[in-house]
Amino acid sequence: MSLDLNMRQRLEQRQVLSLQTIQSLNILQLATTDLQNLIEKELEENPTLEMAAEEHEAPAEGDNAAISEAIAQETPEVTLPSGESFDDALEYLSRNTDADDYQSSRSLKARYDGEPDAKQEAFNNVAAEEKTLAQHLLEQLRMRNIAPQDQPLFDAIVHSLDERGYLAYPLTDIATLANASLSDAEQALREVQALEPKGVAARDLAECLLLQVRETDPDYPLFKKLLTVHWDDVLKNRLPKLAKDFGVEVEDVKALIEMLSVLDPHPGMAFSHVARQMVTPDVVVEEDEQGVMRVRLTRENLPRLGLSDYYRKLLKEKQGDKATLNFLKGKINNARQLIEALEQRQSTLERVANAIVRRQEKFLREGMSALAPLKMQDIADELGIHHSTVWRAVYGKYIETPQGILALNSFFTGGMPSSGSDDGAISREAVKLKLKQLIEEEDKKKPLSDMALAKKLSESGIEASRRVVTKYREEIGIADSRVRRAY
Repeated sequence: MSLDLNMRQRLEQRQVLSLQTIQSLNILQLATTDLQNLIEKELEENPTLEMAAEEHEAPAEGDNAAISEAIAQETPEVTLPSGESFDDALEYLSRNTDADDYQSSRSLKARYDGEPDAKQEAFNNVAAEEKTLAQHLLEQLRMRNIAPQDQPLFDAIVHSLDERGYLAYPLTDIATLANASLSDAEQALREVQALEPKGVAARDLAECLLLQVRETDPDYPLFKKLLTVHWDDVLKNRLPKLAKDFGVEVEDVKALIEMLSVLDPHPGMAFSHVARQMVTPDVVVEEDEQGVMRVRLTRENLPRLGLSDYYRKLLKEKQGDKATLNFLKGKINNARQLIEALEQRQSTLERVANAIVRRQEKFLREGMSALAPLKMQDIADELGIHHSTVWRAVYGKYIETPQGILALNSFFTGGMPSSGSDDGAISREAVKLKLKQLIEEEDKKKPLSDMALAKKLSESGIEASRRVVTKYREEIGIADSRVRRAY
């Protein structure tokens, strides 16, 4: 066998996506908030791109210095009033750094332009940072005069709590991390568990609840036995067994469990400051006077973009040197591609939304029980596009409907045979809703087993096996019949 180098020519066809196509697909997939950030960035970086609704003052024609400055986006040089220098400014600033004098003195910016310092005003108006659970616990520990050599152990425990307030790691690992013995770690944990809020630093739910029960409570021994020895029986609703072991009536056991139910299972959540995300619908569907469902895009969430007439004229008349003209040509091409991609995004989103609404009109009028099975491929086939395009169009998008604001991808769901529906199929979400209704209507003292629920669904024209019923019941967070039984 010989090895040699040679050149060969081969003719082949390959599909290669252009940069513009890739940009269009990426923009189609972006959620509205992400797209707004992208547009803001482009407006800052591309001088030839502007908002169509706004008028921008262009540099005077023939002013080459102003044109070069606008294109290069150079930072304007800061000038000070005559007779003053930056050294004077720094000296002034150093004289006004005292905390008592700072609030009554004007800022450096106010001194030179006569306007209040916007950054300082914004700082003054910012709400104080909310306290975290770790900060709250460490403040209490400082009041207890913890020995300096023990502080690393307490810090390790406090910073090992999850957002619920539970200990997230084994105590042995925490002790090893803090170079402490297990007995010292257990003692430190008990001290942390004695802090507010009650129930914090527990290792499981049973310990969390027990920490919230006062030892002076007359029923504390019963609570302790219930939460330590018989907790598994509580979870599995074995009330007769508990009553027998405790030597009391079933009603007494129920009363104990009801008293536990008012305790806080997640004491740390009061310090979990998670900002609520505002959902802005990309599409709105409304019923017109003729009873027809109409789809419209919420275009007010995105600014209308256009090309700068001034820079287009500058390029057309070839005013400026070669580097300037090449710069303008590239920026104008980028701006055009972005505008075309945005228009393509809105067009595709509108077409996909219309197709979804046509197929799910009954759901929009009647609710979840009328949600029809739907695949993305069905919409793709109807519109003559690839199913990945449908996925990009609905990803992260929301629609405002008579049934509320919903994620667009929530309209796509699998189905199962049903003789009670018009098209011979019913969506999985509709089956779950029906299953929930059957459980809500059951005799609580004789709850329906999964086999009995499957039989009830069959009587309604929905063919579902016991295994499917079990799967759907667990997905909607409903316990089995033994736990649901009321005594």
